[in-house]
Amino acid sequence: MFSPYIKHDVDVARSSSSASPPPSPVNKKPHDFQNTTQRRMGNLSSHLSDITVDLGYPPRRDSSKRTPSSGGSYFSIKDKVLEPRRFFQYNNNNGNSRKYRRQRTRWGRVALLGAGLLLFIFIFGYIPFFNFAKTASSLSSSPLAGGAITAEPQRDQLLLYRIIGNDLPPRHKEGQTLSNLHFILEHEPSFPNLRKIFLLNRISDPSSEAAVVRLLEKYNMEYIRVPFVEEEYKQIDFRLEHFTEPDFLHSDDYRRLSKVAKLRALDYTYHDKNLYAMNNNGGRNTAIQHGRSISNARWIMPFDGNCYLSHNAFNEIKSQLDRHGAETKYFIVPMTRLLNNSVLLNNQDERPKIHEEPQIIFRYDSTEEYNLNMRYGRRSKLELLWRLGAKEDRRLNKPTVAWEPMERPYSKDKGNFRTIGWVFRLFSGNPKQEENKKEASSIRAFNRLLAIQSSLDGLDERIARRTFRQDRLFLYNETEMAGIRQAYWSKDKEVMNMMEELENRADTILHETQERLAPMSVTDDMDSTGPEELPLSFAKEDASSYLGPLSQNVTTLTLANYFLGSEKYGRWAANLVRVYFLNEFALEDQDEYSSARMIPDNTHLLDFLSDQGYSFPSLSRVPRVVPKYNSNRIINASDLTKTDITALLDSMRLLRRTQMLTHKEYIELQATIAEVLEFLVTSPTGIHLAQMTDHRGVLYDLQVTALAAFTDDVKLLLRVANRCRMRIGKQFLADGSQPYQDASVQTRLQSLSSSGTTTSGNDPGSLLLQFETLNLQYWTMLARGIQNTGVAKDIWHYTGKNFGRISHAVVAHLKKHATSSPHVKAQLAPLARMARYAFLFTDIDPTRQDIIADRQWILDYASDFQTTDESGTMAYLIH
Repeated sequence: MFSPYIKHDVDVARSSSSASPPPSPVNKKPHDFQNTTQRRMGNLSSHLSDITVDLGYPPRRDSSKRTPSSGGSYFSIKDKVLEPRRFFQYNNNNGNSRKYRRQRTRWGRVALLGAGLLLFIFIFGYIPFFNFAKTASSLSSSPLAGGAITAEPQRDQLLLYRIIGNDLPPRHKEGQTLSNLHFILEHEPSFPNLRKIFLLNRISDPSSEAAVVRLLEKYNMEYIRVPFVEEEYKQIDFRLEHFTEPDFLHSDDYRRLSKVAKLRALDYTYHDKNLYAMNNNGGRNTAIQHGRSISNARWIMPFDGNCYLSHNAFNEIKSQLDRHGAETKYFIVPMTRLLNNSVLLNNQDERPKIHEEPQIIFRYDSTEEYNLNMRYGRRSKLELLWRLGAKEDRRLNKPTVAWEPMERPYSKDKGNFRTIGWVFRLFSGNPKQEENKKEASSIRAFNRLLAIQSSLDGLDERIARRTFRQDRLFLYNETEMAGIRQAYWSKDKEVMNMMEELENRADTILHETQERLAPMSVTDDMDSTGPEELPLSFAKEDASSYLGPLSQNVTTLTLANYFLGSEKYGRWAANLVRVYFLNEFALEDQDEYSSARMIPDNTHLLDFLSDQGYSFPSLSRVPRVVPKYNSNRIINASDLTKTDITALLDSMRLLRRTQMLTHKEYIELQATIAEVLEFLVTSPTGIHLAQMTDHRGVLYDLQVTALAAFTDDVKLLLRVANRCRMRIGKQFLADGSQPYQDASVQTRLQSLSSSGTTTSGNDPGSLLLQFETLNLQYWTMLARGIQNTGVAKDIWHYTGKNFGRISHAVVAHLKKHATSSPHVKAQLAPLARMARYAFLFTDIDPTRQDIIADRQWILDYASDFQTTDESGTMAYLIH
């Protein structure tokens, strides 16, 4: 049972809808209620002066200033100051007087004992003439009596709880909660026998909570704190498997929904996060349970945080409670919304004509509570009103969508309510939402859904940003890359052979790149205007045809620079990025390049400033400003929808670390990539790709996640990384098969057959192998990228409702072709390598024997899939 001492923390993360008290609190502070010790009677006399309880009221006078003559020390128990009485006074200056008084006291005790014995005999001799009734409701156990049964105090007090939560823009104006709280504390009157308690309901921002606490303590108000425990929240996942079909958010049924219906479907995926972070009904039930624990409380009013009680409203509520409270357990208090709080200061305290969703008052012995499975924004209060029969005009028992939780049946107390009084709801900050119009109600509902999702996304982002770094590699694992480089320096034979192959390939690309970019290179005799025109072949080349090879060339040169330590590879990798992504000239000889050659100067001022302050041009590998040859980008955003560029993005990060690209160039690259990301998310082309059910949809998720990480859009990264798991149950069956890839191949074969195109590589078996492997590679790369970011739920072992799982699908695919030809095994080598590292870098539930078996198989047989071609070498470097 709750202690009545306020200003404490309460944890109701696992509380139920029953009347049982919540579990023990999480936070412990000196003034918390759990630290207030219940003393036994035997120890009471030695601790009376030690018991102090902070009730939030103005401080009483200091007990240290009390003298023995004034009655000694005091202690506080349930708002009462009890003072021990002194029956005898001693004269320290007269020993005979002390002796006389001791004798008088001894004979007095004997006389009292005799009188008590006679009274006992008299009373129990007439027991038949008396009737002693003992009921559970009239007797209680007092902690001061060491378990003795004493009469319960009279229940006549009203408890008004205001539940203070988080601001939720755009439903609320930022800071509106604190502003309205200040208005309540400043202007709301005090009422007789009404105790005001504020419940701080899982405020997730510590600074906001601290501001609320300071304000409450400034006005000496009582409060309860239900803490937001971040570690508990981080364990809560989205609801992705409860819809009518797998990957519902990319289905045709979802696409045909209205905008509001789509928003409600998305809102359901946040169901469990909403229940914890908003704790709407959880906070109300905490107030009810706390009120029941207070011995003299009769009426419990768990009102919303912005509710304001006026004089006339309280008087009517109180009179109706007194008149009908004996037979009625629940009272409904209509609520009216204010467009301006100042109207409450104009003495216009009249019953409003317009009422909206009301508040509920509970009698202390009522059994009903709010439904803990109804989240904020989803009939959280309306469901209980309907159960009581107060909202029978709303057909809440009629199902809306299949996935939403059902309302409970009618209460056994249905009809045991009365509508009394009224309460004002203070202004939320947006007048369009508070008007008494149907449109305002729709705006409120829409903005509430937006606010909930935005708030939870922002909370997830705030937690993720404590560990997320946008310059961290997405596809490559930096720990494993460093290990390979150490092995190369240690002359490991296998790694040496791999690096030799990488060097040969990098030299070939370097030679081709130097010849190709020669017309685009900056030279000493070039003026600042650059060449008069670009080479014809370069200007008219189709970007979409070379984006794939361009990405591979930049990646190969960058990795050669990283592992082999030769800067020439990094320089020309950076030149490829400059020319094809930034419209800049290539830098032919960066060691001898000087920015002063581009800007003639005879005063030598630049030479004087070149090594001053925080700028060290002499240590830079490239000039601060590289001239541009064109203002138009060569690559369009639509080109990037056809090629995976995740390795290219990691190469850009590595080139920036080694100063092959300047900070300005890197920022420009982020701006360019941000435009591509915007195109993928908002354009019809991108939306169509997102809805694809085969490998193209997975490539879309991989691209968006990698681009979001590169541009530091953590909110979008988390959204896609979490929702992409919905595809798993659609693309994979429990046995690892890929039905949608099979359907895609059949469609492609029919298209080729109808067009009369036949090639040796288009037989059904090889084509199916190619596209199934491609799909699994995209999934594995996406899983590795999410693992490397470290901020989203791991998807590698995520299991759909149909028991489909990426990791098992990969192992089943490799097992199926483990005895195939060397050529086929070479095709599967990159997948086997990436899968091995995906298993190594993820946690496994020790009870999942199926996952443990798959992991052991991949560790034992991944090395059987070997290759010696250059694509295999690149795959070996992708972990």
